[in-house]
This record gives sequence, C-alpha cells and structure tokens, in this order.
Amino acid sequence: MKKTIHSPHGKVISQMLAELRKKAGMSQRELAGKLGREYSFVAHCELGERRVDLAEFYWICKACGATPHREAAELMKAFDEI
Repeated sequence: MKKTIHSPHGKVISQMLAELRKKAGMSQRELAGKLGREYSFVAHCELGERRVDLAEFYWICKACGATPHREAAELMKAFDEI
C-alpha cells in the first residue's frame, strides 16, 4: 500500500472537501470556525498537504450540511474509477 497524501486518491479527497465547502457557501475561514480549528487546517486539507481521518471527514461533512454516508459513497465511487 502506497502513501496516500500525494496519490490520486488523496487528490480526490482534497477536491471533494473543497467542493463540499464551496457548495455550503463558506470560506475556508468560516469552515475552520465551525470546526473549531485553525484556518490552516482547512487550507492544508484542501491542498492535499494533510491527510483527513474518518472522524474529520465526518465533522467536515456535517459542518457543510452534507450527509457523511452519502459523501463517503460518492468518494468510494470516485476511488473505483482511479
């Protein structure tokens, strides 16, 4: 198993997180505030410079008003296409 941070899979995750935030109409700073995290956390996740664990994925989805299991299913579909 290869490291994921700069893999095609990691890129898909980063893009999905940015899309979720944008669909929610939030800036990176606004999302960071909702998560109780620093702005750089969101920026690094979206740039693919930081891995996102499952709990963080869940919290980001919820903060963006998205359904975590639906987003995870879409993510798995995208992974299957790689």
